Amino acid sequence: MPMTGGEIFADYLIAEGVPYVCGIPGHGDMGIFDALKDRQDKLTLVKPRHEQSAAHIADAYYRVSGNPLATVTSIGPGSINTITGVASAFVDSVAMVTVTGGPQTYMYGTGVLQEIERHADSDFSQFMRPAVKRSFVAHRVDRVPSVIARAFNEAVTGRPGPVHVEMPMDVQADYADVEPFVPSERRPAGRIKADPAQIDAAARMLIAAERPVILAGGGCLRADAAEEVRALAEYLQAPVITTMMSKGLLPEDHPLCAQHTGACGTSCGNALTAAADVILAVGTRFAEQTASSYVPGESFNIPPTKLIHFDIDPYEIGKNYPVAVGAVCDAKTGLADLLDAVTDLAGGKLDRSEYVTEVAGRTAEWWTTVRARWRDDYLSMSRVLAMVRDGMPRNTIAISSAGHPQIQAFQEFPAYVPWISPGGYSTMGYTLPAAIGAKLASPESTVIALAGDGDLMQTIQELHLAAELGIDITIICLNNAGWVSIRDFQRGMFGEDRPVAVDFLKADGTSNPVDFTAVARAMGCEAETVTEKGQVNAALGRANSSGGPYLIDFRLSRDPMDTEGINVGHWDLPKPAYLGGE
Repeated sequence: MPMTGGEIFADYLIAEGVPYVCGIPGHGDMGIFDALKDRQDKLTLVKPRHEQSAAHIADAYYRVSGNPLATVTSIGPGSINTITGVASAFVDSVAMVTVTGGPQTYMYGTGVLQEIERHADSDFSQFMRPAVKRSFVAHRVDRVPSVIARAFNEAVTGRPGPVHVEMPMDVQADYADVEPFVPSERRPAGRIKADPAQIDAAARMLIAAERPVILAGGGCLRADAAEEVRALAEYLQAPVITTMMSKGLLPEDHPLCAQHTGACGTSCGNALTAAADVILAVGTRFAEQTASSYVPGESFNIPPTKLIHFDIDPYEIGKNYPVAVGAVCDAKTGLADLLDAVTDLAGGKLDRSEYVTEVAGRTAEWWTTVRARWRDDYLSMSRVLAMVRDGMPRNTIAISSAGHPQIQAFQEFPAYVPWISPGGYSTMGYTLPAAIGAKLASPESTVIALAGDGDLMQTIQELHLAAELGIDITIICLNNAGWVSIRDFQRGMFGEDRPVAVDFLKADGTSNPVDFTAVARAMGCEAETVTEKGQVNAALGRANSSGGPYLIDFRLSRDPMDTEGINVGHWDLPKPAYLGGE
């Protein structure tokens, strides 16, 4: 039976098992939305109030469920708004298919409303190119099945990532009699296994090591390899250090969880990775933040530390550090094969009891350092994070992005299931829409958004979407009336009197914090304001029992004693020579 391009696309989503489509209708995607209208029993339309949020919702949905969503936006500015979210997903290896409208093919280059055409006709895909694994244009309706199938294939295989498809307006509306594609017939099966010789070399090196460390990155989560990480760590009696992308991969009260390394890591994590004689790095790219800007001794000493690096993307192996063993493989199969090899070669479990005791001691020292900073008379971000952790169920999914909330939650908020954060792109505006996506992916889970006021204001309109969906999420607004993480950086780099353009002020110069409680209520959410420590637990209780979106506006101390985090690694932030820079 002949179908429109929009109908072909919608039916492929159904065949793919995609439950939600995130996007906003416009004149450039009306053909798709018309097709979606008749399929709402199988495809639920999620209507963010800003297109950036569509990508963030899809991003978090994939991180929680392992399944990609599609975003659909119009031609021009409506679609360019998605790029921030798409780029965040690209850097963090998150799969989604982002579909944008396009000019009619028979009018390319004429200056169709919202067409970019001065360098090339219908040139929008060039905007997307650096931020996606692949960009397709479906120029004809009979090519839509192939294009969409290849887009999903590209998104979810190998190193996952977002893929862009442009569907011109006439292609959405045109008819063709085509055979539907079956997704399973268009996708490879199985996982990539490492060269056995590399597995054997890695096993021998780990058995001989005195201070081995497992550095588990986001690739371990993408490959569903948490159990393999735990089993190998327990056999080797080696500490597990997680990156910002994999926090919570190993429950953070596990005796071998040694927290995090890097510029925003922990003292225990940095000490252990810097002193390791062998590091097994799996699914991590050694980004600048993880590696303390590559300063020797801050987080890593490679060499003389020997590096075993497993990654599904050969581009990352040897990119930033030389490897003793570099294996291209899926994290799950690589770790399973490595455990088998270690077991065969070593026989019984290895005895590293003194090392394990050291790991426990260093981790305990870290938590002592964190708690020593609390002041009873002030509502600090650190203290609120601890009280929120205590007031929420163990398996709460926590989300945070950009600034002190991200850094301090990474350091101080124990995670027992994987948290969600845009680490590589550190995107502001991510937290609230991502919380919506996480809740859609796991309705039975408790989901909390740990959002600074600067972050929250960038996508605050999604409170309206949360109210529309009636979803049970708690927004923890860490409100200190400004971009205070940057204020504190400016203080540290340039001097205490040098912060500029970082405070939210009235015309008379007094502080002007946003009344998020009023904003949330205006958008249909329940909300309250907390100004004292004694109010925290009761507010959390009301949020937990509300049954819908609930925002708590925590008015935090702005005193640097309460805002500045614990600096343990190194971050290369150049400053002018007249201030002591080089």
